[in-house]
Amino acid sequence: MKENMQKPTIIGVSTRPSEHLNRVWEHPVVWWPLSCVLILTVVVTYLSELVNKGMWADLSLPVPVVYVVTLIGLVFGIVINAAIYKFIVFLAKGDASFRQLFSAVLFITPVTIIGTIISHLAVILFHVPKDITVTSLNALIRISGPWQAVLANIDLFVIWNLVLTGFLFIRVGSISPRISWVIIGVFYILSLIFQYIGTAINISVSWG
Repeated sequence: MKENMQKPTIIGVSTRPSEHLNRVWEHPVVWWPLSCVLILTVVVTYLSELVNKGMWADLSLPVPVVYVVTLIGLVFGIVINAAIYKFIVFLAKGDASFRQLFSAVLFITPVTIIGTIISHLAVILFHVPKDITVTSLNALIRISGPWQAVLANIDLFVIWNLVLTGFLFIRVGSISPRISWVIIGVFYILSLIFQYIGTAINISVSWG
């Protein structure tokens, strides 16, 4: 019984990251958090199908194949993410195995998926425009152009995921708190810059 209580949980990692990511470091389980992530991905993919019926109707691939490709892409993305974190931990002179980091990424991934589910449900149930993310600043401040995409990235669940990633570096990667939060800050600022540039390029191409 005591051993079971010491195992990490997805809810625990999201609400008490310091304690539960320590447990991830001690018990880097993979299969059941991976199963939870895959189930949530199936849910969010189904909701995406409902939200974007026109786009899904134009797909050349059968819908089941789209689900399979989405799940494979998710797993591959998590593997790449864990590999990048392993490289960062190495550069920052931390200490964590790939399995520990992969397990930790699995435990924090549901946060962003749940945020997407909430946004899709807002579109389906309350007819919120698809370009509005209800948990972000672009739901409160309406600005056209690239800044709208930037405001969409100032999102409760995106920031929550970044905070959990910071704790991941500290508790699992054994990186100092100061370096960990600097890394997170740089990540976030760069993501906002790339979001602005990418949206500006897309707008200029579409207008051209």
